[in-house]
Amino acid sequence: MSTTDVPLIKGQRPVRPLKRNKTIRYRFNKVYAAIFNSIYRDGLRYHALTPEESLQILLQTRKSLIRFGNGESEIMVGSGMGTQEYHKDLRRGLIEIIKNYSPQSNYLLALTNWQLCKSVDELKATPGKKAYYIWRFMRYLYWRLGMDKIDMPFLEADMFRIGPVGLKKEEIKTLWQGISNIIIVYNSKKHFDLFRKEHKDKNVFFIQIPDKNFFYMIPQTRQEITDTIKGYSIDKGDLAVLVAGGPGANILCYNLCQRDGVLCYDMGNFFHMHYHI
Repeated sequence: MSTTDVPLIKGQRPVRPLKRNKTIRYRFNKVYAAIFNSIYRDGLRYHALTPEESLQILLQTRKSLIRFGNGESEIMVGSGMGTQEYHKDLRRGLIEIIKNYSPQSNYLLALTNWQLCKSVDELKATPGKKAYYIWRFMRYLYWRLGMDKIDMPFLEADMFRIGPVGLKKEEIKTLWQGISNIIIVYNSKKHFDLFRKEHKDKNVFFIQIPDKNFFYMIPQTRQEITDTIKGYSIDKGDLAVLVAGGPGANILCYNLCQRDGVLCYDMGNFFHMHYHI
């Protein structure tokens, strides 16, 4: 699918986005990122999978998925974003997920490969240099956090979006095709109802979260998931939790798959885009 064939559906944003709280850490990292990108101008080179390859490895391994996009990079350099204010514990949690990524982890990591593999000049060639300003921090963090030394594949983070590298909805749905129980963690009951109508053959549960600052709700949400599993006697081997909650979703998925033994997919803008009315 070419870019011109893709319908224009923007990523989900709150009606009133949060004002970004910028720390001193952010101001230093902004300078460091500029220096890094002025020196290393080529596209990043790593084991970057295509969307199709990403789907296949998820189906083969049955591991969870944790996605890192520009929002996570903003938090890790010390800034808030429209859906999540900066918090030092969130930053530490995101870095822990990257540092612990290995063949033994119960999750696979995804980056926005189709953008990070572009050169600085290609990113700056976009209107207003928008793509560069979006991805400058993730490029810098890839080097700063030693991700180049991680001998693991990185999946395509935008595989669930409607866009140039997004998969079709029917392809995405194969991830939970043979699973009987699904728990949706999301802020929109409307989109959940549409999802449930498409999956009448499954037991689909809904846990509603706020559209901002989900990170602070993680303990409560994790407990609700545990209560749902126990209350309905759900077999964890026959369950998938689908989460869309900004950077907080990374932390929740990490806790669920690493500590609770639950399969979890960080879905990003999947519900907003594929069930858009």
